[in-house]
Amino acid sequence: MDLRTFYNTYLTYVHLDKVGESLSQLEKIVEEKIEEASSDDYLTLLGDSLRIEEIELIKRYSNALTGDNLIKMPFNPEENPFLIYNHHLLYIGDGMAVMHEEVIDGILRNFGSTIYLPPLPEGITISNVNLNNAEYTTTVNLLDYPIIEFYDLLLTEDHMNLVAENLDLDLDEYQTRPQIINAISKRLVNTSYMEEKLKLFEPEEVARFSDKISRGEVLFTEEEGMWDTFLATGIVMPYLPHAAILPLVLFHFFREEIFN
Repeated sequence: MDLRTFYNTYLTYVHLDKVGESLSQLEKIVEEKIEEASSDDYLTLLGDSLRIEEIELIKRYSNALTGDNLIKMPFNPEENPFLIYNHHLLYIGDGMAVMHEEVIDGILRNFGSTIYLPPLPEGITISNVNLNNAEYTTTVNLLDYPIIEFYDLLLTEDHMNLVAENLDLDLDEYQTRPQIINAISKRLVNTSYMEEKLKLFEPEEVARFSDKISRGEVLFTEEEGMWDTFLATGIVMPYLPHAAILPLVLFHFFREEIFN
């Protein structure tokens, strides 16, 4: 979904009315939004105005794509006034809002040098993947997520069903997405189950995975070889167009419980 379609779809009279604008101004506003997204000067100015809560929101959800270049995140008018007032964070109901990936990328691109870059946890390396500041920040934040929140953020519905099936879960037993994700999370850190499951994987793929764990690597690329089985079981999750990520909880689980 391009920016024009995004704003024509999600920018409504509700958003415009809150800042004293009318629906008759929609076409002009959409053009302004498109220009702003490609203007480094504007994005720099916007970043200088954002509150720390808004920067943290963008950092935390910068890779939470729900499809069509959309990023869905919590809506809090008290913490996110500038994003809301400038029509970048658009309320969609149920306490949630959407931003366009292009806007978020622009903000992080222009403020990557001034946004605090958290250190990697001790013993972890991402040196096998070339990341810019925005990608690095999101990577470190994702590693800090609790396992259920990690999967809730990254699992699409189709992938969730595939993972559940490959982890031998009966979907008829679960009624909601949180229930399925909870079951997936428990299965992934079940030592006896995972030891037996790995015996069904290709030995070469398991050996490559074990070697990466021993080196402290948590990002996986096709250049290293295919990771189909690990992706299909949710052990590593698609994260960037060129990389998948292993959650820190599973990194410690495999290092301490499986490959020790």
